[in-house]
Amino acid sequence: MFVPPVENKIKEIFGDKPKTAVLFGVETHVCIEQTAFDLINNSIDVWLVADCSASRLNQDRDLALERLRHIGCIIASAESIIFNLLGDKDHESFKKIAPLVKKVSTELNLWQPTATAKGKN
Repeated sequence: MFVPPVENKIKEIFGDKPKTAVLFGVETHVCIEQTAFDLINNSIDVWLVADCSASRLNQDRDLALERLRHIGCIIASAESIIFNLLGDKDHESFKKIAPLVKKVSTELNLWQPTATAKGKN
């Protein structure tokens, strides 16, 4: 969470506060969600790595991701966020990092279409 010791460490590292934070981890519906709320309330943009975030139940994770998107978090995959951080293929680390993200991760069943989206009611 964005508690005083963490906030102080961030100020020590950045001089003030970062423009953007990237979050991932366990218990998306508790720890990550509360941290994201704190960061958003402190005017820090939040990118959440959906395929690197988990909860004991997928429904808890998916509902948290929906709430987080609603408050302004950018929800994306690890690959998308990594390439956004690099900017483009001319980044000095692009050739080292590109092969690492080509490996397919375990399917977490993110963003499964709903019955309505499939044309069913």
